[in-house]
Amino acid sequence: AGEIADKQVLDAGLTHAAQMVEHYEIAQYGTLTAWAREMGREDCASLLAQTLAEEKATDEKLTRLAEARLNRTAEMQSA
Repeated sequence: AGEIADKQVLDAGLTHAAQMVEHYEIAQYGTLTAWAREMGREDCASLLAQTLAEEKATDEKLTRLAEARLNRTAEMQSA
């Protein structure tokens, strides 16, 4: 990241990297929640599901951020 001079490119790259992490975490927590339920551990499953919901919310925020930035850039280029 320290070698990227263009701030928009850097922001896009960092947003992309953050979303990759969120997608990985969503997959992990989704699987762990399902396993906990299969083992009859609803106590664990509910905590894991709560964390899963938080990860999904973070991903949605990152998506809105990326889309807002991309839409703004597209509008400026078409003007």
